[in-house]
This record gives sequence, C-alpha cells and structure tokens, in this order.
Amino acid sequence: MRGILADINVGAQVDVLLLIWSSDAWRELWNDLGLVVESFSGLGLAHDASDAVIWRACQREGLVLITANRNRHGPDSLEAVIQAENQPHSLPVVTIGDANRVLKDRPYAEKAAVRLLERLLAIDDFRGTGRIYVP
Repeated sequence: MRGILADINVGAQVDVLLLIWSSDAWRELWNDLGLVVESFSGLGLAHDASDAVIWRACQREGLVLITANRNRHGPDSLEAVIQAENQPHSLPVVTIGDANRVLKDRPYAEKAAVRLLERLLAIDDFRGTGRIYVP
C-alpha cells in the first residue's frame, strides 16, 4: 500500500483525520507509515469519475479509498464494483460510518482516526475484504 485517497465527498473529513494524525500523540506513527495522501487531480481523475474508475485507480496505485457510506446503485456503483472485481489481494475501501459526525464530534473523529490508523497498520489482514468500516 502506497497511501490513501479521500473520495470526493469526504475531503473535509479526511482533513480532520490528518489533523489528528499530525498531532503530538500520533505524528511519529503517522510519519513512520510514510503514506502519501493522494488527490483526484494528482491521479488525473475527474471529480465526477465513476466509482468503478476510482476503485480501479486505487487498486492500480496502491491506495486505500476512504469514503462515506455508499449504496449499490447500478453496475458502476462502488458496491457493485467491489462485488464484481474484488480479489484476495485487493485493498479494501474504508467507509466512515458517520462522515458528518467526524466534522462535528471531536471524540468520534479521534475514534475514527485511531481505528483507521489501526487498519492501515494491519492492511494486509484486510486485503480482499472489500470494505471495512470505521469507527
């Protein structure tokens, strides 16, 4: 795994998580991971790219996609793509259970940040699972 990518609808939430990870309590561990925080523009992805295009780009680039809860709506939906294309070596998608709460509730945001960091540290244990939820 090379890094993480915030889905287009959770950029502010991932910014909150990054602030927590760069705090005194977590900075050293976050820096030791050496992960890149990639962007849509950095990957050449359009802001309206389909879920399928985004998921495939993440797999190709070694990025864990962080998203809000998405439902299955059509053959290009994230859930449909995961179900159709997920392999034992595939990186999971991390879904923030209550993305709006990350912006409003600091203890919840900290819990989500810690759980996500734990998952990133043990990412090989989660390959092929398709989707994991935090917190």
